[in-house]
Amino acid sequence: MLRNSQIFGDMNATVSAILSASTGPVALFIDFDGTLVEIAPSPDAIEVPAGLPERLQALHRALDGAVAIVTGRTIDAIEGFLPGQDISITGGHGAERRHLGRRETVDPALLANARAIAARVTDTLAGHPGLLVEPKPTGVAVHYRAAPEKATLARAALIRAIDGFNDFHAIEGKKVFEARPKWADKGSAVESLMQIKPFAGRMPIFIGDDVTDEDGFAAADRLGGFGIRIGQGRTGARFTLPAIADLFESFDALIARAGQESPAP
Repeated sequence: MLRNSQIFGDMNATVSAILSASTGPVALFIDFDGTLVEIAPSPDAIEVPAGLPERLQALHRALDGAVAIVTGRTIDAIEGFLPGQDISITGGHGAERRHLGRRETVDPALLANARAIAARVTDTLAGHPGLLVEPKPTGVAVHYRAAPEKATLARAALIRAIDGFNDFHAIEGKKVFEARPKWADKGSAVESLMQIKPFAGRMPIFIGDDVTDEDGFAAADRLGGFGIRIGQGRTGARFTLPAIADLFESFDALIARAGQESPAP
């Protein structure tokens, strides 16, 4: 259910409230664009904030490995931006997963269908400046950030491209329309990870910024945890943080708390 999430004027109070709600061992499921990095004009133009890799590594250690990136991006893209990370990565909104350093096999038929959809929409939108088609292993995204007036055209082209591919549907994000498998969403990704170590038995916290993250917020809530949304708006998340920097402050507080709770050597 969408609601106005809990917003605090005092950021210290917000972080304290999140820590208070994070009872017992927790597991973090974190979106990428708009959550860990600022959204950029094109997918390849994002900049990884200074210190983010080190902060994620510290968070991974503090939570005994119970940290995952759950994103619409591909695993390859995340590995390119964050090389050498041990954290689990779920890409394609849940259609592909790397856990404990191993990638799970993706159905070859799904890969072939995604390529076919990408070819269709690319042909349809050829010659339309400002529209960017981003093929993915398990889907395709059509970005219209550089041409917001072409949103209707982008959506119509994607809808036509998935015609006949009954296992796919179109979803909307921030200045993007995307084709993805109907069974793949961030909520299902969270539920799946919560059944395996090191996530099982922990309180799930899902963190995101977009409409595609609402499934993750809902899953965390069903499983006894909660969501944190970056940015304002109606959402199923319990808490809202105004900016990415505020999320990093929350991470640092979790890391510090874990250090205080660790037994002395």
